[in-house]
Amino acid sequence: MKFKLDCSIGEGGGSIVRIAVALAAAKNIELELVNIRAKRSNPGLRAQHIEAINAISQLSGISVKGLQIGSSFLETSKNRKKQQEAKVRISTAGSVSLVMQAVLYYSLLENKKLMLKVEGGATHGKWAPSIEYTEYVTHKLLQQMRKDLMIEIKQYGFYPKGGANCEIVYGSHETLSPLDLTERGELEEVRVFSIASDYLQKRKVAERQFQSFVNNIDINVDIMSNVKYVKSLCPGTGLTVINRYSTGALKGCFVPGEKHLSAEKVGGLCSNMWKESKDSLAVVDKYATDQLIVPMAIVNGKSEITTSQITNHTKTNISLIQKLTNSIIEINKQKDYYHITAKNA
Repeated sequence: MKFKLDCSIGEGGGSIVRIAVALAAAKNIELELVNIRAKRSNPGLRAQHIEAINAISQLSGISVKGLQIGSSFLETSKNRKKQQEAKVRISTAGSVSLVMQAVLYYSLLENKKLMLKVEGGATHGKWAPSIEYTEYVTHKLLQQMRKDLMIEIKQYGFYPKGGANCEIVYGSHETLSPLDLTERGELEEVRVFSIASDYLQKRKVAERQFQSFVNNIDINVDIMSNVKYVKSLCPGTGLTVINRYSTGALKGCFVPGEKHLSAEKVGGLCSNMWKESKDSLAVVDKYATDQLIVPMAIVNGKSEITTSQITNHTKTNISLIQKLTNSIIEINKQKDYYHITAKNA
């Protein structure tokens, strides 16, 4: 009997599909998904969702029906032969990070080494974490659970043409450790990645983004800059800022460049986001929170984090995970933050 899931729950976004397919494939559960992305202005599957599912299908051996643009229905069957490498191509500027994220969730329940090659798509775009945020926040936090991950960026991609080329290795693991991110500590370092395509080098866009950010903040710790121009199919930029704390905590923020935004505006917007996150006593930023919920629910034992905000995205992920796992997730509101615990029952 297939597990039927109405994907219009919560915010009704694509994360429901990515998480459900990843966990079901790892657990060898047959799925029937309906009302996929029903609450979006462009409902149904998009290119990045299709390639995320395609990658999981290659690795796990599941068969999938309904895997096409705009489809609101998906059905998976039980595993055939598994393999350790997958290769996908995103024909649009869909997010590379979100495809990687789906395979990450699958890999957490597979203890062997896996590899994913992604051609096409964007490393920096709206509504998704930048490739630097993924590598230096999400993946570094997961290393505290003993999950090693390594990204190689062969080419960057921006909206509207995409064209990225990346590889990621999901290391093998024996036993994942529960996550404990409840003590923030003191800010020790700020790392800034200002990335722009070489089309924009004459206008010094990467330098201007970085300088605008620095001019709008006031701190007394080291700022490590990574100002870089890259080859790409079309002009584009991204500004990612990551805070490292004395306890090993990491928090980040990201602003992609857009046609109507000057480099100075990108830096200013990022500085505002950074100030909001910096002033919070929470250990995990709101973006990493919804990404960590799945690992917290899977690992044996009790995981704990504190976060500044419970977004609708996080609420949806929690609701979904409790349908697919035996994990008990509790949220307690403190004075200045939320304390989340997850225990795999």
